[in-house]
Amino acid sequence: MSNDYFISDLHLGHKNVIKFKDGYRAKAMGVSTIEEHDEMIMDLWSERARKNDTVYVLGDLGKNFDLLKGLPGKKILHLGNHDNKTAREYLDVFDDIVGPIRFNGHWLAHFPPIEGELFGKDVIHGHTHSTGVEDPRYINVCVEMTGGKLVPYQDIYSGRYTTHDRVNKPFGSSQT
Repeated sequence: MSNDYFISDLHLGHKNVIKFKDGYRAKAMGVSTIEEHDEMIMDLWSERARKNDTVYVLGDLGKNFDLLKGLPGKKILHLGNHDNKTAREYLDVFDDIVGPIRFNGHWLAHFPPIEGELFGKDVIHGHTHSTGVEDPRYINVCVEMTGGKLVPYQDIYSGRYTTHDRVNKPFGSSQT
């Protein structure tokens, strides 16, 4: 059986990301250097994903995205505002590149769409880091909210993983 996972805003190799918003990410992940950060993301990915699983990365990979190449799972990229390489470069690591798409009754997007664009669906998104939307229809899978872990779709679908109730609160306030 295969599983679907989500994560966003990896910012691999982006030294300033662990200082962003008073070090929120560094505190959420328990890291102090970008090297520790990148290694932890790869380790946490490998702990969850298996060869037949699909991992949706909802943008903002960072300059060291090639670190993902050997990690397990089919990798689907949704480009973010910091992703500025060519499709050929990304397709050397990812199996596919997509825009905003529907996934089992959810939208997948890097940016959280405005309420009028939801069309009755919830959205799994990134971009906002630890600042999310206080609305249960918005599910933020940024590294700050997941502690670097891939979020299983089953946890989103069942309501075990939520973010509207812990906007600007440290990782660990909800199950992942």
